[in-house]
Amino acid sequence: MIKLIEDYLNAFREELKGSDRATIQDALSDAEDHLSTALDTELSENPEETQAEAVRNIITKYGEPEEVAEHYRSVEKYTVPALSSVKRTRKGLAAFFGIITDPSAWAALLYMILSLATGIIYFTWAVTGFSLSASLLILIIGVPLAWLFFLSFRGLAFVEGRIVEALLGARMPRRAIFISKGKGWWGSIKGIFSTGSTWSSFIYLILMLPLGVLYFTVFITLIAVSLAMIADPILELILDVPVFDYPAVWWTPVWLMPFVVLAGVLLFLSTLHLAKMTGRLQGKLARTMLVSG
Repeated sequence: MIKLIEDYLNAFREELKGSDRATIQDALSDAEDHLSTALDTELSENPEETQAEAVRNIITKYGEPEEVAEHYRSVEKYTVPALSSVKRTRKGLAAFFGIITDPSAWAALLYMILSLATGIIYFTWAVTGFSLSASLLILIIGVPLAWLFFLSFRGLAFVEGRIVEALLGARMPRRAIFISKGKGWWGSIKGIFSTGSTWSSFIYLILMLPLGVLYFTVFITLIAVSLAMIADPILELILDVPVFDYPAVWWTPVWLMPFVVLAGVLLFLSTLHLAKMTGRLQGKLARTMLVSG
């Protein structure tokens, strides 16, 4: 017999076992948000009701855990990330050269380039927030300030999750974790600091700076080198730009230029493959650290 919202959520979680972790997080957040709001409304409109009676009335309208879980599973089949639904059946050389038309590879490459900017933003905010709130904990304002900063870490993690799903095709939560108002101020503070996803999100934001620097450096270098090799005939024969002009001027022999261009094309295609593979690994890292267990 379900008498409390917590009982419903526990039963709902059991029914969702085997579903995607991001789907479970979204479903539990949706359910807790709806039930908490509906319970407040029900008790205010019918003050004579007990909480158990109000919860039963709400469940009658919202649905039993097994019914709602089945609904989420059916909806999830039609709401997969756009890039994850792109299936490639090519093999061998066709797969290697076909990467040029693969949107997931280009999206992953864009993510790698943008990761430097996002990594700097995440790292700066995380370190500043943690240092400032830790130094002010001795004051009465320190605890609520720390709560606000760690709440913002969750918000940044949610934004990063949406970027990861859009560009890397990894299924991430599509709504922020619900924070119940019924727990009171102190309960909300304890909930933020005692939740593992809060700390894993904080660590992820810190990690994104070194990862962003690595991704940006590697892929910008590969892109620059490959494009320079592809454009070598134009640069040397038309624009009169040598390969090197210090300490000595060096020009590519004309007979070697087709091979340089071919090598540049192969390097660029390999860069797209590397970006796609790295994007998959980054998506797995994001799902591990940003999706609550």
